[in-house]
Amino acid sequence: MKITPIEEVNYGTYLWQMPNGALVSDEEGSFMCIYAIKGDVKKITELRNFAKSYGIEEGEPVWFSGHRPVSDEEYDNQKQRMDWGLVADEWDIPALKEDLEQKKKMGII
Repeated sequence: MKITPIEEVNYGTYLWQMPNGALVSDEEGSFMCIYAIKGDVKKITELRNFAKSYGIEEGEPVWFSGHRPVSDEEYDNQKQRMDWGLVADEWDIPALKEDLEQKKKMGII
């Protein structure tokens, strides 16, 4: 069975992926990435040039729809929101819309 992801939005993040499938990151676990609109040639070129500046000549940008880079502080805030039963990312529009629809169905709002 083949699963095809549904892209709900045209914004997201490009990460640099090596031929073996590994995503490039530093010692702290921060990925080599850039936030963009899907297909933004300028942003893809920026990421490609950034990879080359670190001596990375192989691999390619890979698209993650709806994802965005967050700081450590934002990540901690998202975990707290999730613990409270809220949508973790305040900027995740599709998730916020779905949450609103569910609350309407349940008569909460």
